[in-house]
Amino acid sequence: MSISTPDQVTISIRLPTGRPADAVGAPAFTVDAPIAGKRVGLRTDLAWRSWMLIAGRWDEYLHRDGATTLAIQTAAQVGKEGSDDRAKVDSWSDQVDCGIVGLGTCGSCTSFSVHDAVTLEQHEKPSVVVVCSEFETHARNMARFLGHPDLKVLVLPYPLEARPEEELLQIADEYYPRALELLGAGE
Repeated sequence: MSISTPDQVTISIRLPTGRPADAVGAPAFTVDAPIAGKRVGLRTDLAWRSWMLIAGRWDEYLHRDGATTLAIQTAAQVGKEGSDDRAKVDSWSDQVDCGIVGLGTCGSCTSFSVHDAVTLEQHEKPSVVVVCSEFETHARNMARFLGHPDLKVLVLPYPLEARPEEELLQIADEYYPRALELLGAGE
């Protein structure tokens, strides 16, 4: 962008953003069947008590609805531990039929949640990334940047972490059907 001042001095401003990804992105997969009989991956991390409660409730509901679950928990985003976690997510992606990944409720957690959901999609497994409303735009931009503009994003209210357990479980109850819908796992 160029701006001319009254003295006719031209100032060029460079935007610190990358080139947009190509318009055509990778496919987004869906289950296209009931959840019963499916092995659903649940990815949590050690950072968010709120997500542990919500994912725990969803684990109960998935079992009630005839699915089995395979939960993994990540703890690191960078360094050797982060590399080990990404390898664990890659291996886990081969073991499930679909997955729910969370929680995006800060910038780095959103980035790695999106990355892990994209890993599932790269294994041709339907995925949903769960983020809080404050980080929806970041999640969608990150997915687009990674070549997955149609990644399914489930948006929960923000903030979650300071809410009482009873309120978090109500949020879990309210959003569980939407998570299944996004996976394409209707009844």
